[in-house]
Amino acid sequence: MSLSAVVLAAGEGKRLKTARAKVLHEAGGRSLLDHVLAAVEPLRPNRTVVVVGHLRDQVEAHLAGCGVALAVQDPPRGTGDAVAKALPLLPEAGEVLVLSGDVPLIAAGTLASLVELRRSKAVAAALVTAVLADAGAYGRIVRNGAGDVAAIVEAKDANDEQRGIREVNAGTYVFDLAELRLALGRLRPDNAQGEYYLTDVIGGLVGGGLEVAGLPLTDVAEMAGVNSRADLAEVHRLLNARVIRHLQEAGITVLDPATTWVDGNCSVGRDTVLEPGVHLRCGCSLGERCRIGAGSVLDGVTLEAGTSVPPLTFRRAG
Repeated sequence: MSLSAVVLAAGEGKRLKTARAKVLHEAGGRSLLDHVLAAVEPLRPNRTVVVVGHLRDQVEAHLAGCGVALAVQDPPRGTGDAVAKALPLLPEAGEVLVLSGDVPLIAAGTLASLVELRRSKAVAAALVTAVLADAGAYGRIVRNGAGDVAAIVEAKDANDEQRGIREVNAGTYVFDLAELRLALGRLRPDNAQGEYYLTDVIGGLVGGGLEVAGLPLTDVAEMAGVNSRADLAEVHRLLNARVIRHLQEAGITVLDPATTWVDGNCSVGRDTVLEPGVHLRCGCSLGERCRIGAGSVLDGVTLEAGTSVPPLTFRRAG
């Protein structure tokens, strides 16, 4: 079945207080948007469309030569409207992943599982959910007796029973394209913001007698989005923890994971030791059995096997 992907990257990010496009802010050595596109890539979509809007010239320049198509949402009128702007660039039939450009921790394996869930259950849509200790302002997932998703109820609209639900909408979906086209055509901006919401598509599908499946996240951190500088710092920390854990599993010694920072595009050989406070940035390539002294910062450098770097060293490629 033909699979496409739509990445929503039109948001303004007001709370970031920035002159830079929200999705171009960096965490873990690459932009938020690049993390999301990297998660989509292993699924080999026939077409990937990035919906741009605020500061779109910056995003367009960043994506030049990347092989993605661009759709423009101007003015911003909600997530449903954003997806609708991508429809002319998609096939008439097949299925489409829809996800946000500011969720850098979403994993390719989760996206693959979501697509497989929709296919195996032959439903109109499937969405990622998360079970949280405190569901807060997230939309609640209401399930029916068969265990399928019956509705997404926004927190402000939920009754007391629904507010007690801990399973929430994580904002990542896969739709049957033909059904999505019909559902988007029926959306109405019947809310205080006068916007078209993608969450209303789920209710529309279920109300039309179709089924929607939900995939609970094993690691709820995957749904973490960036709306503030504090959020950006947190996803940077979580991305780094993921990289450090991968290095340790690959046979690298990290003496103090809490103070060691390694960009995801760096490679480190087996039996190398990273002392406390080490920073590896911009595609460093370290051979086996290296030892990087405490407090050292290496920027894009290549080290042969067995190299020792004294503490407090700064070294940049070239």
